[in-house]
Amino acid sequence: MSDILIKLLKNESGVWLQWVFVTIVGFLLSLYWVEIGERSDLRALEGAIGGMAIGFAQWFLLKQRFSQSGWWIVASMVSWGLLGGSGIGALGWVAPKVLSIPVRLVYGTIDGAIAGVVIGVGQWWVLKNHVKRAWLWILFSIVGWTMGLTFAWVVGAVLRGFTGIFLGEVVGLIFGWFIFAAITGIALCDFARSATSSNT
Repeated sequence: MSDILIKLLKNESGVWLQWVFVTIVGFLLSLYWVEIGERSDLRALEGAIGGMAIGFAQWFLLKQRFSQSGWWIVASMVSWGLLGGSGIGALGWVAPKVLSIPVRLVYGTIDGAIAGVVIGVGQWWVLKNHVKRAWLWILFSIVGWTMGLTFAWVVGAVLRGFTGIFLGEVVGLIFGWFIFAAITGIALCDFARSATSSNT
């Protein structure tokens, strides 16, 4: 049984599952230090702390595949800190004030794309020396954050409107982080595959 599990964790679907898992765990751990709130409440410090928590969780997987992967933590921390300090806010922890689904769709798409660019470029800086076609990370990050944040904010609005409980926003953000991780995990699998084929 353990041999089967080890083989699964080493293949592409195992890499993808691990990436999704460590990203969600990182987000949940970040909630110890970063409280989900409105855009104006989540600035550079909260973004940097949240980015560090998630980057650290993701580093556990990346360190097995890339040398000097500790820079991933720094890149995540700096990128999220810049995003938080920019006035946009630390979007991965933001619950918008407005419950209007159309408004959340529009702003989730726009803000998600901006987050994808900032986070993607910061993390690309680490990947570019280790992976061919590392630029794909930026593209997948943009798509992941655009879809993830939009979905998170819509689900949050639906659940909060239906239950009247703010916890619906937290559940929405968990789904959003899952979507982001699922999409960027596809790129990570491609990187792992190309790294494996170049080593053989």
